Amino acid sequence: MSWKPIGHVSEIATGDMKRFTVDGEDITVYHLEDGWYATSDTCTHQDCSLSEGDVEGHEIVCWCHGGAFDIKTGSATRMPCTRPVETFPVRIQDDEIELEIE
Repeated sequence: MSWKPIGHVSEIATGDMKRFTVDGEDITVYHLEDGWYATSDTCTHQDCSLSEGDVEGHEIVCWCHGGAFDIKTGSATRMPCTRPVETFPVRIQDDEIELEIE
């Protein structure tokens, strides 16, 4: 595992998210009130982009079908989603957003 810089803190306002492509994989980074989080950008139910959905508290709601995932843990929290999305550790170094990727 190694830390990869992917963007700058100034790119994502608090309460917002942004999709990045890291080593060919789309990952959504969330800047919530209590910290920074990252999940796979692909919904496990219908392969829709989660970065096009809505953040509601600590959940990302998929725009395709209304299912949701916990942003912190990746677990499915609302039907029809049943399988979790992958999560990634995030750290901030100076103004850089870094993800820990295999």
